[in-house]
Amino acid sequence: MKLYEIAETYNRFMQAVEDGDVPEECIEDTLEAIQGELEDKVDNIACLIKSLVAETEAMKAEKKNLEARMKAKANLAERLKAYVSETMRNSGINKIETVRNKLSFRKSSSLYIEDENEFIAMALAENEMLIRHGKIEINKEVVKEYLGNGVVIPGAEIRENYNLQIK
Repeated sequence: MKLYEIAETYNRFMQAVEDGDVPEECIEDTLEAIQGELEDKVDNIACLIKSLVAETEAMKAEKKNLEARMKAKANLAERLKAYVSETMRNSGINKIETVRNKLSFRKSSSLYIEDENEFIAMALAENEMLIRHGKIEINKEVVKEYLGNGVVIPGAEIRENYNLQIK
């Protein structure tokens, strides 16, 4: 019997007792039987709850272990990639293609700002559109566009990057 069914049986029995439909000699035995069944069901559910909580805690611990392992593997991959990249650059090799891998450098550019706080203060003082309105932060797209068009902005420059691509 399900817990809610036991509770319904108990409530119906108590209503029948109140209505006088149950003989007095049957009340105590029937009530003990229903309560015993209810206690057993609740006890079993409590054990299940404890088991689920313990399993959840074990999963949390395993998740932490897996995240630590994942981070260590990602860091190792980045260090190895930097090592290969530096070795290839120092050797003057721009591309390596094997049966299993293709390694080459991809050129990209990024905005470098020497001191972001000073840059924001300068942009505010000159009332430039180099910051985003509503939020005081550098509008990097606009700064990059200005620099690309030859405008000199103190403390900002576009730097060329060569990133190793492994396919």
